[in-house]
Amino acid sequence: MVAEGHRSEPAADEDVARLVVPALVAGTELIGRYQGSGHREPPYLVRRVDGQVLQLSHLLYLVAAGLDGQRTYAQLAAGLSTEWGREITAGQVSYLVENRLRRAGILVAESGPDRSAPLPKGRDRLLALKFRIALVPEHVVAVIARIFQPLFWPPVVVLVLVAFVAAEIWVAVQGGVAQLLAGARELVDRPEQILLVVGVLVLSGMFHECGHVAACRYGGARPGAMGVGIYLVWPAMYSTVTDSYRLSRGGRLRTDLGGVYFNVLAMLVMIAVFAVTGLPWLLVSLVAWQVSTVWQFVPSIRLDGYYILSDLVGVPDLFDRMGPVLRSMLPGRSPHPRVRELKPWVRWVITAWVVLVIPCLAYWIIGFLVLAPYVLPVVWQALGTHWDGVGSAVGAGDAAAAVVGVLRMFLLVLPWAGITLVLYNLGRSLTRRIRRSRA
Repeated sequence: MVAEGHRSEPAADEDVARLVVPALVAGTELIGRYQGSGHREPPYLVRRVDGQVLQLSHLLYLVAAGLDGQRTYAQLAAGLSTEWGREITAGQVSYLVENRLRRAGILVAESGPDRSAPLPKGRDRLLALKFRIALVPEHVVAVIARIFQPLFWPPVVVLVLVAFVAAEIWVAVQGGVAQLLAGARELVDRPEQILLVVGVLVLSGMFHECGHVAACRYGGARPGAMGVGIYLVWPAMYSTVTDSYRLSRGGRLRTDLGGVYFNVLAMLVMIAVFAVTGLPWLLVSLVAWQVSTVWQFVPSIRLDGYYILSDLVGVPDLFDRMGPVLRSMLPGRSPHPRVRELKPWVRWVITAWVVLVIPCLAYWIIGFLVLAPYVLPVVWQALGTHWDGVGSAVGAGDAAAAVVGVLRMFLLVLPWAGITLVLYNLGRSLTRRIRRSRA
């Protein structure tokens, strides 16, 4: 932003004053002030045509709101001076337009009114979902969200939670532990049932994402596409709920918890089917999904718990604050500007999060490097054994056993391939930062 007291040369300022301001790209939405923000001065939000939500200062937001492609820079500057409460010149407005808003990808291209400027690519965020593929388009997601939206009516939520507690108590009274062990033994004796468990977990994962988009729509936001990608070491489903930033803190938290709420619904269905059929492997699926639900609350990686914490403190991306917080903790260093802009209690919460997350991530990375020379030969030997088993199953015409063998090989390789990818991305990010600092 232009420093206070700066003035363009008079002649240049006069030339700029007569120019017509550009227009916003058609479909750009000015959302307004970010509600429940953890910043001292809450940012303002703009939604690009690609669905990306941008944060702008109040002045930049006022400038963007005045870009209609008709008035001159002099007229816009006069209106802004009145609305902003401080004098701003046409040259300063032009600087903000060309050096801030155009780079944000919300202005039409200079080559003509019918062409949009290329949208800038987003940053390669730390521990973000990679290789995403959208499988369910936005218009289909809108239908799905509309169907499940009534499940967030408060009386329905209370009824579901009470029913879930009662169902869990019933399973425990019926000897759930003994039946769970029986189900585990049956999976060993009949490995084809592993495919049934995996199928139930996949369907539950899809239902989990339906919870996020339904909660997003219930609050009044517009969900985007759903699909799959690679997160850390495993395939993961995702739903696009970026538009939930327009909601209040309560609406964003509902969107974050919508997936966990639908996990509860899925577990209720599993218990109901188990009560009717008595299938032991359903209990294995139930426990696996319970563990997955608890795992969702871990705030150290980008799962639901991370976004819950982010929306509680009102800071959209906590990992972006990690570097500034660490630099601010160095002795003799004043707080980084990206730390000073936060409210005091938010600053303390994020600092505590950074102090806890860094050792957690370091533990996994160092553990991988230390154990890899000992574990990888064992993994390689196990892969050979499973490969021979798959060959024998194919020769015997046992398709289920062959598929289970391939699945076991996949699960053996996936964690090591995933952590290798994480280390590669971290190394690449560190290399870029070093080159940038040298430059």
